[in-house]
Amino acid sequence: MLKPYKSSDFKLLKNWVTDAELLLQFSGTDFTFPLIEQQIVDYRIKHSDRCFYIGYTQDGLPFSFGEIIAQESGYPRLARILIGEPSLRGQGLGRYFIELLVEESKRLYNTNTVELFTGEKNYAAIRCYESVGFKFLPEKSKTMVHEEISYDIHKMVFTYESGE
Repeated sequence: MLKPYKSSDFKLLKNWVTDAELLLQFSGTDFTFPLIEQQIVDYRIKHSDRCFYIGYTQDGLPFSFGEIIAQESGYPRLARILIGEPSLRGQGLGRYFIELLVEESKRLYNTNTVELFTGEKNYAAIRCYESVGFKFLPEKSKTMVHEEISYDIHKMVFTYESGE
């Protein structure tokens, strides 16, 4: 189940983001560790057209955080994806959450295409995205530099087949 993020959900997010490396991996350079609620508030004010979500298991346990971003291309982009609850990682919930975000993107934007960016060394996330049907575009999309370290970032695209 997918629910819109509320300010009361910040406690979950703060508990899930346990170190600077994890924060960088899931959010890029938009936030700094330790994550504080004002960073989220400021980001949401600056980007009021973006939607944050919390994913819940079938049993109603919150386990993930993600964002859907409207783009000029008309294709929404998934971002800031975090399977936050460590005890629930490696159980297929990442795939479930991505599928929920893709469905929500389709519903919100009436599109058959959804995009996302991922670091080229984020192997677990890449496997998850590929299992849902995302495919890499052949070229590297951009390079993110953080504390004098470069990270290659690639775009992946999901397209519904006709009839889906």
